[in-house]
Amino acid sequence: MGKWRKKRVCAATVLLMCTAVLLAWCRAHEYTAAPLRMPVMGIVCLASEDDWKDEQYRLLEEQAQANGFDCMIMRTERTQQAQIDAIRALIVYRVDVIMFSPIVQSGWENVLREAEDAQIPVITVDRRLHHRDGYQAVSSVSFPYREGAHRAAAWLRGQSVGTAAELYGTLNASSAQEISRGFREGLEGSELLLKYSLCGDDLRSRGREIMETFVQEYPDVTLVLAQNDAMALGAIDYLKNNGIQPGQDIHLAVFGGGEEIRCRLADGEVNLVILCDNTVLAQKAVQTALHLLKDHSAPIQVSVPVTLLTGEDTV
Repeated sequence: MGKWRKKRVCAATVLLMCTAVLLAWCRAHEYTAAPLRMPVMGIVCLASEDDWKDEQYRLLEEQAQANGFDCMIMRTERTQQAQIDAIRALIVYRVDVIMFSPIVQSGWENVLREAEDAQIPVITVDRRLHHRDGYQAVSSVSFPYREGAHRAAAWLRGQSVGTAAELYGTLNASSAQEISRGFREGLEGSELLLKYSLCGDDLRSRGREIMETFVQEYPDVTLVLAQNDAMALGAIDYLKNNGIQPGQDIHLAVFGGGEEIRCRLADGEVNLVILCDNTVLAQKAVQTALHLLKDHSAPIQVSVPVTLLTGEDTV
């Protein structure tokens, strides 16, 4: 089978899966030709190994339902094409609003134009789209990752010296780029140097593998910045399995703040959590959706502040 034929088969498979989800949802809701009383929010959920991200999707659905939405959940693999196919399925169904967290920040022009033509507002949650790509019709509710990285670096400068390494998230994701840029800027001129950065794609398994690389090939590393909970937990797994005490022998700073990472912070295995509060994010996202249903005139950009947590206090 040729390369292009394989791609067509894969795309057809994804489309069939999306169609099956839509049909199942319609049967569960006893769909008829009569108009729905409740507005429908389509939420595209990307597969993850991160309990913080899973919490985010759960809270979005709960907040939407609490504010009068019916929810259509589209669960996808970790690819941009899978997200695009899910958004297109939601457009075909003609939901009232679409929310998704873009795995990468560019390459969405066609599907977003289709949503705009269908007069369906789209809200990106947590991650943003590239501002130069002309996504005028897209609203965003996200965290100020660059600012949070600046604040984290300022705190860490007073706590650590030596060499820092970065567990980088997904390539071309807005959050990963903003965190990396802000952390590098924040450490400029300090005695804590960011010398190494390897891509873990937000996966726990990759965090474990990269931590092994840091320990074996870069023994000067004294601090690791993990861009999400899953990679940090993978790093902790490796350290503890090899007699290295996380939080003491090697310091850890983590973006996210799911339940397991907060427990590791309390136990002293993590030194700093840059808490990105999913409860507030979900509330702001649903408020934005409600506003857009009443007023389609202009997109809305919302920034949800982050909080620095240490084992003893809030910074």
